[in-house]
Amino acid sequence: MPFPIEPTGLPRHAGVFSVRGLGLAALLVMPLALGGCSMFGGSDEAVDVVEKDAPKPCPTVGVLGGADHVTLFNGRGKDLTDVVLRAEIRKSALQCEYDSDNSEISVNVAFDGTVDLGPAATSREANIPGFVAIVRNGYMVTKKPLDIPVTFEGSARTVKFLKTVEDTTIPIGGEINGANYEVIVGFQLTQEQLDYNKKVPTTPLR
Repeated sequence: MPFPIEPTGLPRHAGVFSVRGLGLAALLVMPLALGGCSMFGGSDEAVDVVEKDAPKPCPTVGVLGGADHVTLFNGRGKDLTDVVLRAEIRKSALQCEYDSDNSEISVNVAFDGTVDLGPAATSREANIPGFVAIVRNGYMVTKKPLDIPVTFEGSARTVKFLKTVEDTTIPIGGEINGANYEVIVGFQLTQEQLDYNKKVPTTPLR
C-alpha cells in the first residue's frame, strides 16, 4: 500500500540520465542540464528504426526538499557550540536498465554531499542515516534505509562523500515508461530534526 512521502514538497531534481557504460561518479560531475536535438533524414522506415532502438526513459531522480541537510547535536542544547556535525546532499544521478521479462526496472543511484565537523564532536567518524525511496504519483511505493559513513582524516573539519546504491528494483507491471516514477534520496530525519530544518537557514559551519 503506497503512503504519501514526507516531508512535503517537490523533490529537487539534479540530473536524470538513461545511459550505460558511464560511471555514476562521472555523472555527478557532469553539467546538470544536458540537452540536444538530432535531425534524421531519409525514409519513414529509418525513423521507425531509430524510435524503436531509442533508450527507454529512466525514472527521474532528486533530493527531497527538507531532507537534503541535517544537523546533529550533542543533546545538551541547540547552540552552535552544541553541534556535532552538519551534512548536506548536493547532487544526485541515476542509471537504469529495463527487464521486460520480469516487468521491472533496475536502477543504480548515486548522490554526493559535504559534512562539516562541529565544535561538540567527540569522534572523527560518523554514520549518517539516509534513505532512497521510490515514488509514483506523489506516493511512496518503497523506501530503503541506508548509512552514509564519513571519516575526517587528520585535522580536516570538512569532508565530501559519495554514496552509491545499486540494483534497486522497481516493479512496473505493464507500464513501459519509467518516467512515471521518481527515485528520491535524502537524510532520514526525526520530526525534531525536520522542524529544526524548517526554522534555521542552512549556513555552513566553516
